[in-house]
Amino acid sequence: MSALILSVRSPTAIARAVELLQAGQIIVIPTDTIYGIAVLPDKPEAIAHLYEIRNRDPEPASPFLMARTEYMDVLGRSTRTAQRLARSFWPGLLTLILSPNPDLSPALRALPVALRVPNFPMLLPLFEAVGGFLFATGAVCRGEGPAITAREAAALFGDEVGLILDGGRAPFGIPSTIVDCVPDPPEIRRRGVIPEEKIWEAVGLAPSRAIR
Repeated sequence: MSALILSVRSPTAIARAVELLQAGQIIVIPTDTIYGIAVLPDKPEAIAHLYEIRNRDPEPASPFLMARTEYMDVLGRSTRTAQRLARSFWPGLLTLILSPNPDLSPALRALPVALRVPNFPMLLPLFEAVGGFLFATGAVCRGEGPAITAREAAALFGDEVGLILDGGRAPFGIPSTIVDCVPDPPEIRRRGVIPEEKIWEAVGLAPSRAIR
């Protein structure tokens, strides 16, 4: 059976999403970049299933979407570089890789964390209802392009997720830029909409010094 699709604006959508997440199910959410698939971070079986249905290897960093910048210190060990980048580009199209907070569960702190605050206010009620953040990665399968509409997400994952929140067409339609803040200087792991020179400007580096 295909997943239920509800508008993220629906009065019942957030309550239904929370109910399914708490039951250990996967949901699809809209963001400003592409659609994402999400679970609660304290559901290890759901995290494992999330990677199974994407038919892709797990990312080298545990991915989280957060309601606000303040959660960066809950999930990771922030650095001066990360703080500067967050001030410049959050909420928005930048993902930051940090060392994990040692207070995280052993499964989650086994890898660095990849954190982003999406510029998508319609998600805020969901984030706040589940504690401020979700374990969430792109709605992408091996060999397929990213889902940028709810219908595209349904075509990829409709039989494997409990709910798809429809927020319309993703405004940008490409994944976020990823900057790894663990090394010094930081390294761009994935290029995106944000010009590289803007990233180096935000952290006070000339591009020639940042190239590795």
